Amino acid sequence: MKRTLYFSLLMISLLVTYTSVAQEDFRNTEVVNTVFNALKTQSEKEFLKILPTKNEVEYLIPMVKNAQPNENIPSVDVIILNFENKAIENFRKVSERGSSFGVLWEDIILEKVSFKSNPENNVPIERGSITLACSNKDKNFLIVLKKVYKIQDAWRVMDSIKFTLL
Repeated sequence: MKRTLYFSLLMISLLVTYTSVAQEDFRNTEVVNTVFNALKTQSEKEFLKILPTKNEVEYLIPMVKNAQPNENIPSVDVIILNFENKAIENFRKVSERGSSFGVLWEDIILEKVSFKSNPENNVPIERGSITLACSNKDKNFLIVLKKVYKIQDAWRVMDSIKFTLL
């Protein structure tokens, strides 16, 4: 019984140490820098750079088909067009929402970045959400990248982003 308890405690300690050491420094990732710079410059074109590429969508389709065989998956071009249209619309909403609260986008400061893992059992891809804590003069707010996937060693935004005033 004691051996089992010691072994369990050792495994928990190793797991906690491994996850805290092995976690990526998201503050310096391309996805965080691109989103932050796109917001700062209010550039939709810059924001589109963090969407999945045609190659990456083609890479994901077999995994999705395997996980959800009955799912009707549109063509790669349709998927990319939908991503782009939704991303531009979402980017505009976030920009307008921030501006309505008096955020001066060109003067924002990135204070902190955090990552929360949200794996999906059926798709063997690292995924989660990234939160950018930002400030602008007396305003503090969060930009949440709700669903990001690590596809072929690059983090990509797969869903909308969200603005939350603190």
